[in-house]
Amino acid sequence: MMMRQKTFDSKAIEFIMMLIFSFGIVIALFNLLSIELNMYDFKLYFMIFIFMIIFYKPFQKASFCFLFYFIFRMIRLIKSHHIEVNMQEIGNPDELKSLFEKQGYVAIPAQELGINDVDFLLWKGAKKYIVKVYPDVVDIRCVQRVSAKRNSNSADEAIIIANHSFTSAAKKFASLHRIQLLDQDDLMKMMDGERKKFFFQTALSFILHHK
Repeated sequence: MMMRQKTFDSKAIEFIMMLIFSFGIVIALFNLLSIELNMYDFKLYFMIFIFMIIFYKPFQKASFCFLFYFIFRMIRLIKSHHIEVNMQEIGNPDELKSLFEKQGYVAIPAQELGINDVDFLLWKGAKKYIVKVYPDVVDIRCVQRVSAKRNSNSADEAIIIANHSFTSAAKKFASLHRIQLLDQDDLMKMMDGERKKFFFQTALSFILHHK
């Protein structure tokens, strides 16, 4: 019993000493970087946590288990919120324009250019694209009309966005005529990719600049 108490006391003292040591390093680092110290600042406790993981071995296993669990829960939460893409959001011109611009395109609604039967004109590098959104199942006739519109607008490629699916004939025709087909799953991947980039960029910015 006495041995257990001594072991516990020894570990408690070791933990406190490492906590004080980590706190001292963080304070010195804040002073070196001319960062104002605030006891309510998230950065302070986050940096102490990081240094405790680095220097205090018993803390490493528990910390990594916690981080694993936290990341797993975050992934589950993200997936649960994106089970289905709402076509009202996807079909919204502003949402689509924003999504394409985040992918590196210059996007202009076709109506602003006086062009009918096409929803967007895109440019990326030297290539020009037309975009058509269909709310229903896309068959080969829809793809053929878009192909004709691509030629009449002197575009290099075409993109068709569908709320539902594409027929096998439509897919075959599109693959032979430089027409990209995007369904709900494709748009979900694009949107999730942008949300994840935004999440990590925001988190990094918060850690580095929040005061």
